[in-house]
Amino acid sequence: MKRLLLSAVLFLLSAISFAKEKLNYTVTSDSQIQNVKGNFEAIGNVVIKSINNNFEASSNKMTYDKDSRTLKLVGNVVVKNKESEEGLSIQESYGDELTIFTDSGLFKFNSENKNRVKTKLKF
Repeated sequence: MKRLLLSAVLFLLSAISFAKEKLNYTVTSDSQIQNVKGNFEAIGNVVIKSINNNFEASSNKMTYDKDSRTLKLVGNVVVKNKESEEGLSIQESYGDELTIFTDSGLFKFNSENKNRVKTKLKF
């Protein structure tokens, strides 16, 4: 009986910790590396898919900085199905550099070399 109760408590604790997790991604690329500080880098044909929703992005390179809690995509960035808690929905967007602030889900999209960011919005 004690084991069953302990198992139930451990399951509940793990469920709560996963419930607090805001963003959960699968990253596919040509190469990936993580350092001892917890930072992560993916290079070449990077594709990121969210497990929580239909969000998908692709780029040439992706870095995750644990300290600043930012996910940065650089080079030929394409984003599909990005939704915010405020009700803003990006159906599709193109640019040179995307930064996602993983603690809030907010993002910043930049373009370089006189290119422009192109976004299809749905309100």
